[in-house]
Amino acid sequence: MTRNELLTYCRNEYNAISDHPFKRLPDATAIRHANNRKWFGLVFQVPAAKLGLPETANIELLNLKIAPELNSLLQTQPGFLPAYHMSKEHWLSVQLAQFKTVNAIADLIDQSFQATR
Repeated sequence: MTRNELLTYCRNEYNAISDHPFKRLPDATAIRHANNRKWFGLVFQVPAAKLGLPETANIELLNLKIAPELNSLLQTQPGFLPAYHMSKEHWLSVQLAQFKTVNAIADLIDQSFQATR
């Protein structure tokens, strides 16, 4: 899945807004609730080496807020990593390239949306 597919899904499904909150990381995109502006997702790129992965390219990640018990289970599955630069107990990093469609992680996006209301 691509970043644009993800952002379109969130805009259509949740009336979400997005912005670029970090001047030093212009490619980072926060996905926010329209009413309270809290983010329920953050999309950004990280060098694979910083994630302990053998690749040399940047990896596009989506951070989502997830219940701790589900988070620990998902971190053992392909495509999921401990949250990068966020609480590793409550946030999870999803490798976008590992999922063909947004529907594959739609339930997780919804959980993050609900958890950040």
